[in-house]
Amino acid sequence: MTYYVTGFMYSTDKKRVVLIKKINPEWQRGHLNGVGGKIEQGETPEVAMSREFEEETGVGTTPEAWKAFAVINGGQEYKVYFLYTIDDNLTQAKTVEAEKVEIYVVDDLPRNVLHNLRWLIPMSLDSKLSFEHPIEIEEKELEEGHVRSKTAGKSPAIR
Repeated sequence: MTYYVTGFMYSTDKKRVVLIKKINPEWQRGHLNGVGGKIEQGETPEVAMSREFEEETGVGTTPEAWKAFAVINGGQEYKVYFLYTIDDNLTQAKTVEAEKVEIYVVDDLPRNVLHNLRWLIPMSLDSKLSFEHPIEIEEKELEEGHVRSKTAGKSPAIR
């Protein structure tokens, strides 16, 4: 099992978001996604997100600033934690590695965003939702159009 994080940093007015133009993996090449990467052994998703965001954008954050709102389970192969934070330091985000980092208007996302960002971004910003625990989505169920919410504890460290 491989564990990943993907995060969205929004401006305080929630009108802008930092996204990254992917080179890898191949199926994401040329598409925009949230910033993220693999969770290293012993890290919580929040710690991994803080680390990955700084590595890829140059903007430092604390793990406590990140809120997990969804998890996509890909069977025995992978699990992706989706997190968000609201911070006007997003204006300082820049390309640090090979993948280009830019700020986009939430209500006018380009055509090349990954398909699931069209619902993940609005879900993370929906003030009517409370994310005491992230919503867990089984990929098979996602393909069939069913979403199941599970009760989960605090995000565990990966062992």
